[in-house]
Amino acid sequence: MMLDTDDEILQDFLVEAEEILEGLNEQLVELENRPQDSDLLNAIFRGFHTIKGGAGFLNLEAMVALCHKGEDVFNLLRQGERTVDADMMDTFLKVLDTLNTMFDEIKAARQPNHADPAIIEQLAAYLSGDVVIAPAALQPEPTPEPEPEMPQAETTQTTSGAAASDEITDDEFEALLDQLHGNAAPGSTQAAKPSAQQPAAAPANNSDDITEEEFEALLDQLQGKNKASPAPAAAPQKAKAEPKPAPAQAESTPVQAKPAPASDSVAVEPPAAKAAPAKQQADTSVRVDTSRLDEIMNMVGELVLVRNRISTLEAAFENEDMAKAVNNLAVVTGDLQAAVMKTRMQPIKKVFGRFPRVVRDLARSLKKDINLELRGEETDLDKNLVEALADPLVHLVRNAVDHGVEMPDVREANGKPRQGNIVLGAAQEGDHILLTIADDGAGMDPEVLRRKAVEKGMMDQDTAARLTESECFALIFAPGFSMKQEITDISGRGVGMDVVKNSISKLNGVIDIKSEVGVGTTLSIKVPLTLAIMPTLMVMLGDQIFAFPLVNVNEIFHLDLTKTNVVDGQQTIMVRNKALPLFYLRKWLVKHYTPKDKAEIEHVVIVNVGTQRVGFVVDQLLGQEEVVIKPLGALLQGTQGLAGATITGDGRIALILDFPELMKAYANRGY
Repeated sequence: MMLDTDDEILQDFLVEAEEILEGLNEQLVELENRPQDSDLLNAIFRGFHTIKGGAGFLNLEAMVALCHKGEDVFNLLRQGERTVDADMMDTFLKVLDTLNTMFDEIKAARQPNHADPAIIEQLAAYLSGDVVIAPAALQPEPTPEPEPEMPQAETTQTTSGAAASDEITDDEFEALLDQLHGNAAPGSTQAAKPSAQQPAAAPANNSDDITEEEFEALLDQLQGKNKASPAPAAAPQKAKAEPKPAPAQAESTPVQAKPAPASDSVAVEPPAAKAAPAKQQADTSVRVDTSRLDEIMNMVGELVLVRNRISTLEAAFENEDMAKAVNNLAVVTGDLQAAVMKTRMQPIKKVFGRFPRVVRDLARSLKKDINLELRGEETDLDKNLVEALADPLVHLVRNAVDHGVEMPDVREANGKPRQGNIVLGAAQEGDHILLTIADDGAGMDPEVLRRKAVEKGMMDQDTAARLTESECFALIFAPGFSMKQEITDISGRGVGMDVVKNSISKLNGVIDIKSEVGVGTTLSIKVPLTLAIMPTLMVMLGDQIFAFPLVNVNEIFHLDLTKTNVVDGQQTIMVRNKALPLFYLRKWLVKHYTPKDKAEIEHVVIVNVGTQRVGFVVDQLLGQEEVVIKPLGALLQGTQGLAGATITGDGRIALILDFPELMKAYANRGY
């Protein structure tokens, strides 16, 4: 059966379900470390309950059945009748994987397939014994389960939406949510209030009480999204997925993930809305399709080009009034550019959220004890970059778990704690983002890397001996290079790290590695905040302008041609006691070039290409300029070494260089 993808309620469900599933991925792993944390238990329980409610309204029976079983088990856990262990967590992570598969099927407009019966049976086994099991899993209208460990103040309820005191019982609260989500049968009032046979509860536990104002705000938010119902006690005809309650935050990782956009839209919310009541927050945020944001960003890019052009023209007039007007235009354009970029920004938490699960599963399969620490999760960067960084970071984290951190017995024998530590961090540095993956493992020995490179025939003994430590560490990104003695399903085939390097290079990123034997390894990745508008260094080669992405530029200096050397047929230049390869770009990119006169001093730009530093000789330095990347025309499409083109401030065309492709195409030609 196909689903109606144009259904507004379905789209609302997809947005909220994706957010909850991302949160569950972190919460479940965190729960294994803190199995008695009542806030985590309640948050996970409500996550399953919310997805179940939305899925029940949309008749997604397979998802309802699985969520209901999971909800029942977590009801036992939060009552203290069972305790989380590693085997139970394995089962719940399988449940989460199944829910994610169902979610993907729903996004593809298909009815989700039912879960593996073995998973349902395992959940049922946790419910066996003296525990009263809730109604059948396929029924989306379960009656609320009593919660004896959370006694509440005795109340007198007159209607389904009002309480006689400032406190309501947990049963009444859950029943009200079921009614608002359409979980009760139409026209029925049974689910709207506790059963008459239920005994009166004891005095309230303050940690679960909510005030009358908070309860009214919740009602306003829920009822404001639904169509009018025929009677106050009847279930609403249309309801959205249950809003996420706000549990307390966990110590290192937030219990509930920050709202995450769907794959084709982002939520745009003014900063002031964060402190607004729930009803106002719903009114002051809107989902915008990312294609519309891309259009706006493109128009802002065109405006930047016009600003650059006007600034260049203004310099020729030397008119004070015009200079002031142009400066004002530059300020407004810069502010507009920053504002539009912020609408495309997402916290990198959207990527980081998957790694507690990745590290937990790998460590368990390798019988290692590893703690993952996340830092800077709220660092924002462009949505496209968030998605592009996901796979490279997965490779690097898996590599740190498998290659970096030692086995517990080995660590203990070396005087280290049995538990290894991996730190995944993000921080903004100017117009760039710095990502770090650090472990306190065995580290890398440059001599071992040199020997391995010679054994694999990658270079001869003399060349390997001249490698610096940084160049030795960079060998791990070479295709087919692996330090693993045994091939496993996790790593050891030499596949993946070269893909990481290529992926980062395509993002105009730079990778740096620092390692010390017995201490650990730190990989640093530097990428731009956005790929839409790029800071560049403009240079001249002959009569043509070229743009160097500024993120790749390390330094600039004037070269005395008498101080170059030739090593293995490659011209080199010494920079702070390190020999760097030197290339003349005009020989690569300018045909029929004839120098006007023989210069003794050349301009050299030192560029980071992946993990390597290279010197490029240019004819003239023009300065820095922000540019908008435009695709190449039909004649230049597919040309190696060119990432695109742009229009300079004086109206000319500049070609933007792609250094990794440029080196691949020309570096071995001998000039």
